[in-house]
Amino acid sequence: MPLRPISALRNVLQGEASDGLILMASAALALAIANSGWSDAHFPVLKTYVGGLSVLHWVNDGLMAAFFLLVGLEIKREVLDGRLRTWPDRVLPGVAALGGMVAPALI
Repeated sequence: MPLRPISALRNVLQGEASDGLILMASAALALAIANSGWSDAHFPVLKTYVGGLSVLHWVNDGLMAAFFLLVGLEIKREVLDGRLRTWPDRVLPGVAALGGMVAPALI
């Protein structure tokens, strides 16, 4: 029997990869909007003031801080209890992260 749409959505959101899928979908949507005809309506929204600060300021300071806090907590969980418990398992992600910082700096 096929899953109902709500059940399928619940299964995706409860999976381990759901955070990454949501992040990639949000980034793809933002890129599509910013490079489409809707960009004329999108960019003025970033200059709208909410609570004394612009939406762009809220995104840059508030949401990015929350994002990196969650990423840091996820890395800590993986190092303490997950797949990065041992040093040999940490080598490849560590080299990839280092390359991700060094390559753009060199370019």
